[in-house]
Amino acid sequence: MKKFFFYLLSFSFYYLLLVVVVFSFSYFSLINGKTYDLFWVKSIQKKIYFRGYRNIWQYNKKCTSYDENLLYKPKTGKCKFNNPEFSTHLTFDKISRTHNLKNNYNPDDDYILVLGDSIAMGWGVNDNETFSFLMETNLKKKVYNLGVSSYGTTREIKKMKFSPLYNDSKKIIIQYHPNDLHENIKLDYNKIYSKKEYNDIYESTDHQLNSIKFILKNFKTSIRLFFSDIIDILFREANLEKINFDEHKKYLEKIIKERIDVKNKEVIVFLVIAPYQKVINFPEYNNEIKYLLIKLDDSEYFVIDEHPNSKGHLKIAKKLLNLLDKEE
Repeated sequence: MKKFFFYLLSFSFYYLLLVVVVFSFSYFSLINGKTYDLFWVKSIQKKIYFRGYRNIWQYNKKCTSYDENLLYKPKTGKCKFNNPEFSTHLTFDKISRTHNLKNNYNPDDDYILVLGDSIAMGWGVNDNETFSFLMETNLKKKVYNLGVSSYGTTREIKKMKFSPLYNDSKKIIIQYHPNDLHENIKLDYNKIYSKKEYNDIYESTDHQLNSIKFILKNFKTSIRLFFSDIIDILFREANLEKINFDEHKKYLEKIIKERIDVKNKEVIVFLVIAPYQKVINFPEYNNEIKYLLIKLDDSEYFVIDEHPNSKGHLKIAKKLLNLLDKEE
């Protein structure tokens, strides 16, 4: 029995020593702008990132301003948005995220509207790397990128309806995210936001990276992440994040059919999923709304930030263009 406790204590000591080494490497690498797609290290860096180190675009008052109808909206002009895996500039006019692409087409003729959240907006990529830009380059027709980080479908449509583009639009592409479900269920389309709501929720917050409490909290989590990573490898299929699209579709279609003239406008809804996700009951065909499921590989996402990188946007553009080609 004494021997057993000796081995147990020895194992615990060396394991904790290993945790200290791996956590320290992960922590200091991250704060110096380095991320690694390595066993255990990636999990630790993701925890630190999402628990307080990540810059959130909509919390940056150089990028957004209060809006009574939408809570916040992009500021007109250019804003800088950085995180460890990217350094970007985002340019907005009063309606959409813009770019300097100059073609010989009439921007008022047969244009496409793109709605969505941070993925559609282009979190982590520059103006000329978004899938909207890539589609416009290929189609030689204007593609307006109305995506705004953290908007659900309700506010995405509301923003579009406030723009002068909706009435003459013929094709609307909506990038859906499972996080949209809560807003689509709960949010009153006609809600008016107070300035206090904006200040209370979206005030910029300082990182807590150097506080002892923050470090100890993440160190403690790192102890179990080793075993979590092993379980994910051994039981990958069982541990996939499963998304049953039936409930999402119910509320998504309700808001679309209430607010968009689906009889006279073509509506395409697409969902982007990562390798750790699995979608159940995703519709293949609909008389009024077309659906497209786009699966991205690990290489098409940032290592720890759960957004598509430039490769991911290129793949999204190709899948959407392929769908549009089939319709013609």
